[in-house]
Amino acid sequence: MEWKQIKQLSDKYWKADTTLEEEQELRKNITSSNDPLDPQEVEYFKTLEQFSSTKLDDNFDDQFFKKIESEQKKVSFYHQKWFQLAASVLLMIGMVGGFHTYKERQLARQQEARAAFEIAKSALFMVSEKMNDGNQYTIDGLKKFDETQQKIKTQNFNN
Repeated sequence: MEWKQIKQLSDKYWKADTTLEEEQELRKNITSSNDPLDPQEVEYFKTLEQFSSTKLDDNFDDQFFKKIESEQKKVSFYHQKWFQLAASVLLMIGMVGGFHTYKERQLARQQEARAAFEIAKSALFMVSEKMNDGNQYTIDGLKKFDETQQKIKTQNFNN
């Protein structure tokens, strides 16, 4: 393949416009070409070729899952007691903190209720005093009314 064709395929590859056949042709020709386009590009395709040729053993999956299971058992059994202890401590801290917060809220509510009671009490005392003053005026007025009524009655009888 000519150098110009390799360059065109390379440009097309980096624009993501190549087909699978064109990519394979580019990989084959760029790694075997005597006049490479760009050393980094050649290195990239060589690395791709190495990765694609790498194969896993047939028993890789079995070994992998056995190792995970054995480590999982070790971790869960060894740390299980520590996790339980840590969870218990966190639970106790949460309960103490929650109880403390509850007590503070209760105390604040009691203080607010006492303050509201004192305000209501002073307002009711003021109303009571004003009503007593008004009551005294009413009693005085009624006494004067009675005296006047008595005077009118006595004058009518005297005439």
